[in-house]
Order: sequence, then C-alpha cells, then structure tokens
Amino acid sequence: MTEIRSVVHALTVVDRVMAEGGVRVREIAEDLGIAPSSAHRLLGTLASRDYVVQDPYSRVYRPGAALLSLAGGGMENREIRRSAHRPMESLAAATGESVSLSVLVRSEVEFVDGIESAHVLRASPRIGARIPAYGTAGGRVMLADLAPADVAGMFGGGLKKLTDHTVDTMPDLAGMLARIRQAGYAVSRGESTEGISAVAVPLRDVTGRTVAGLAVVAPTERLPDNGLSVLIDQLQQAAAAFSTSLGNRGMN
Repeated sequence: MTEIRSVVHALTVVDRVMAEGGVRVREIAEDLGIAPSSAHRLLGTLASRDYVVQDPYSRVYRPGAALLSLAGGGMENREIRRSAHRPMESLAAATGESVSLSVLVRSEVEFVDGIESAHVLRASPRIGARIPAYGTAGGRVMLADLAPADVAGMFGGGLKKLTDHTVDTMPDLAGMLARIRQAGYAVSRGESTEGISAVAVPLRDVTGRTVAGLAVVAPTERLPDNGLSVLIDQLQQAAAAFSTSLGNRGMN
C-alpha cells in the first residue's frame, strides 16, 4: 500500500504529542527528517484545526481541544484530574458543597471530575456532560483567558439561552469576561440550571496558562453574595495547590 507522506507525518506528530504531552518545532523536524520550516507549517496546520495548541510562553505544542476530544479526554485531562482531585477533596470538605472540574472543548465545557455534597438538597456534578461554555462559571473563567476575538469567533452563531437567566448577547458576554479577567473569578446564578449557582476560578499550569475551571456549585440560597469572599479565598487556595501539584508532575 502506498503511503501519503504528508498524512504519515501528521499522524506521527499526533502520536508524539499524545505520548509526550508536548513537542517543539525542532524536535519534529529532527524526528521526521524535514526542514524546521516544514515542521512549523505542519504544526501550524494541525493548530488551525485545534489538534494542537502552542503554549505562548514555552512555544511547546500541546494537545488541542479536537485531539483531546478524539482521545476521550486525553492525557492532559488525566493529568489535570490527578492534580486537581486532592485540592477538590479539601475544597469540598471546607465548604460542604459540591465541587466540579471542567475543561474547554471548542465552545463547550466538559465536566471531567466532581465531588458531590452530602447535603440532601445539593447540586450533583455532571461528569461527562457538555454544555455551552458561556453558561457556566467554570466555562467563563476559561473563556476570559482567551483573546476577545477568539471568543467572538466561537459564538458567531449567537448565544442560546439555557435558562431565563443565561447571558444571551455577545456584548453582555464580552463585558462579563472583561470583569472576570479583572476579578480573577466568575459567578453564575441559575444560568445553566434554575436554582443552582456556582463560583469558579481558573486552574493554571506553571506557565500561567489556564487549563481548567474549578467551581463550587450549590443551591442559590446557600451561596449568598455576602458570603462569597471566604469562598473565593478557598477556591484560590485550591487553585494554588493544583498548580503546585501539576508542576511537580512535570506538566509545564
């Protein structure tokens, strides 16, 4: 069977990115025996289709949303879950509420881990579910880390209301994300599920790249505005513990 060299090269890159977690242009050029300029174009093509994403700090190409989706969560998500789970347990114990972990998959969030509150009336983590990122606190802290033009491109078809409270215009979303960038956290109140509120912070790797959203989720009456400052401090402590754990695992 005749192989198509460009396809073989692309699949080789995908295999290596998934196996090692990240690659550089020089490494791909040496591995494939091609010029660095050709390796750069190959990685650029994969990046244009969301199969890889380049870290702006290290210049390393890592698995992108499309590749992680094909891999059923992929290696990076497994490392995120491993590094986040102990801080999530501590956060759930400290707050007494449910805790959820989500990652961005194109324009949606996927809930990849969660700890359920012991309260009779509680918000249950929706592990494995995907919903539009703009409708959740965890999704919005991840969107806030993106360039405004990229966010606008994600939702070119408009925003669909999930409940009566969901943000539904791009100007409103843009203003909301600007405030989240400034504050460092996001709050949603009944925007994906009536009667349920959430407070979320971004989880970052050691380079500062946002890789997930961590949220405390509860019935709205148990998350009053005047009690959020303590909760935000607890979330930020969990986020710091996550970054330390992720760095110790070598995902940077």
